[in-house]
Amino acid sequence: MMTFFQFFRSLMKKRNQVYILPTRMGGYLIGLIFLMFLMSVGYSNNLLIIFTLVLFSMNLIWLIQTHFHLHALGIQWILVNDGHAGEPQLVKVFWEKSPSEPLEWEIWLEEESTSIPVRVISTTKQYCLGEILIPDRGHRRIQHIRIKTNRPFGLYQVWRYFKINTAFYVFPRKLKSSHPLNFRSLGIEVEDGRTQMGANDFWSLKYYQGGESKRISWKHYARSGELLVKEGQDHLTFEVHFKLLMEYYDKEFVLSKLATQMVVCHQSHVPFSLETFQKKISLGSSEKHLFDCLRELAKC
Repeated sequence: MMTFFQFFRSLMKKRNQVYILPTRMGGYLIGLIFLMFLMSVGYSNNLLIIFTLVLFSMNLIWLIQTHFHLHALGIQWILVNDGHAGEPQLVKVFWEKSPSEPLEWEIWLEEESTSIPVRVISTTKQYCLGEILIPDRGHRRIQHIRIKTNRPFGLYQVWRYFKINTAFYVFPRKLKSSHPLNFRSLGIEVEDGRTQMGANDFWSLKYYQGGESKRISWKHYARSGELLVKEGQDHLTFEVHFKLLMEYYDKEFVLSKLATQMVVCHQSHVPFSLETFQKKISLGSSEKHLFDCLRELAKC
C-alpha cells in the first residue's frame, strides 16, 4: 500500500517542476524578518519598517536566484558503468545546459521505489562525474534522476526530478582472496585440455633427426660433438566450462564464486564458457565475453 509520502514523491516526479524550501539559515532569516516586521508595526518605527522591507526584498531576490540556478539546468544523457556489488561504479551525467557557477549538486538515481545516492567527484559545465555503491547484484533500471542544491547563496534548497530511461548491471560480489584461485580445488569442470611444446624448458635429450634446429642443445654439442635436441615439457591450456543448472542453498555465494573465477580466467587468458537455465554462452576470453557472462549471472 502506497504511503502519503510515496504518493507525494510520485506526484513530484510526474510534474517535473522545481521545488524549493529554506535551509536552516534561510529559516532563521525568514524568522528574523517576521520578528522585525512585528516589532516595527508594534512600535510604529518607520526606520525599522524600511529596513525590514529592504531585507525582505533581498531575501526574495535570493529565493528567485536560487530557483533559477536549478531551473536553468538541463540533462542530455547519463552513463552508468556496470560493476560488481560492493564496489564503486562510475556515473557520468552530461548537461544539456548548465547555469553559472558555483556548480555543486547532490544527485540521486531514482528507481521505482529506491533512491541510489551518487557521491559526486567533480563537476564541470559539460558533465558531472560521480560514484555509486550498490550492495546487491541485479539489473537496475533508472527512471528519474533527482538533483538538489542550495547554491548560490545557501539560504534555500532546491531540487528537481528529471525523467530518464537508462539501465545497468550490478554483477555478483567478488570473493576476497589474496592468492590466485585454483580451478581444480574449487571444483571447476575443466574440459578439452590441449598441449603445446615448451620452447625453453626441457626434461630429456634425444638425438637430432632433422627438423627444427632451434631445439638443438648447442652446449652438449660443444662438449661431446653430438647433435642432441631438447624434448620440451608439455604445458596444458585449459578450457573452463561453468555450469549453473540447479538451485543452491547459498545461491549468492555460488554466483560470487563463479564471478570471481571468471575474472581470474579472463586475467589469465583462459577461455571459458557459461551455461545457465536460460542461456548458453560459448568459449571466449575477451573483456566483452567476460561482461556478457557476468551480466548473465547478474540476472540469475
